[in-house]
Amino acid sequence: MVAADLRVGIDAWGMSDRGVFSGMGQYTAALLRGLPAVDGIEVVAYGAPAEPRPDWLPAPVAWRPLGRPRAGKAAAILSRVFDMPRAVARDGIDVVHAPAVQVRPSFPPVPRVPCPLVVTLHDAIPLSYYGRALPVRTRAFYRWNLKRTRAATRVLTVSHAARREITQWAGVPEARVEVVASAVDFAPNHDRSELRTRRVPEGYVLYAGSYEPRKNLAGTLRAFDRYVAAGGDLELVAVTEAESGHAAPVHELLATLACRARVHLFHDVPDTALRALYTHARALVFPSFAEGLGLPPIQAAVCGIPVVVSTLEVFAETVGTVCVAADPHDPAAIEAAITQATSDPSVRARAAAAAPAIAARFGVEACVRDHVAVYRAVTDRLDVRV
Repeated sequence: MVAADLRVGIDAWGMSDRGVFSGMGQYTAALLRGLPAVDGIEVVAYGAPAEPRPDWLPAPVAWRPLGRPRAGKAAAILSRVFDMPRAVARDGIDVVHAPAVQVRPSFPPVPRVPCPLVVTLHDAIPLSYYGRALPVRTRAFYRWNLKRTRAATRVLTVSHAARREITQWAGVPEARVEVVASAVDFAPNHDRSELRTRRVPEGYVLYAGSYEPRKNLAGTLRAFDRYVAAGGDLELVAVTEAESGHAAPVHELLATLACRARVHLFHDVPDTALRALYTHARALVFPSFAEGLGLPPIQAAVCGIPVVVSTLEVFAETVGTVCVAADPHDPAAIEAAITQATSDPSVRARAAAAAPAIAARFGVEACVRDHVAVYRAVTDRLDVRV
């Protein structure tokens, strides 16, 4: 290994807990796992106050919980506004990466630090999709956080579609937003044993997402109800979070549908079982209303299975070669797409053939390489090979 010449600080708030399972958490985890393998790089991960070291974190990564536990929603703001700048200076950090721009004040804001700052703004969905439906306090915090984002040395995002949305809604000039590959560290698992343990049905389509309304689980259920009424013989497996304030309306809807006995809900599925669920599904159904990237369709594509998605521009960009697109507002269109994806052999053959190229495009190596190039560029350290 080459002696370290660049010390990188990563905001890793909540990565010991459920935060690692979100799209932004997976993005952060891929960087923290991949960066230590790069010659010349040292990494310091900054956690929440008193947060334990994640058990998956590579040994070379230093772990620094910042600040002291405080009651109330101000804990995250105080930790990143006051404690983080001092810690970054003390640790001799050359560049800090804030891999998420949060919406709620209970999560950390973008810091201001005494070195170059890279920020990843995954999308502008809080403004472009939710808008005034967000509580006033949440909107105020998000706009304040966007202002801090605009002051960063470099702003990254995860897709060209997200870049256009950010330019339109978040006030960041397009020339200042750079699209950098996002890692999807997800490999097929052909072992069915964990599925048998969980009594997963033999033939099924998969929904993997959350109860959040924009993910459109309700639309998926209505479409699946039509599929069953039309004689479809598959089951629906839905992987969601265990607790959500949005769950009740979805459960109330499911209770009214004739297909309810053929819908199987799973929560907190470990990685090996999740990969097996993807690998053995007949198709993934993900008719989301808004996405910056959308991890589940890419994960499905890496596993070589067909993907039913909405007509969002980002899906044409990421999984266009393997997807069947449908109007997310039209359950009949989604049902027709499910039928096509699961009954047309050419769709599955195309998905299987495209899997290696999609896996390489969104691989950890490419993601880490491109991020290191950004870190070196903002610190003017371009003479060291990555």
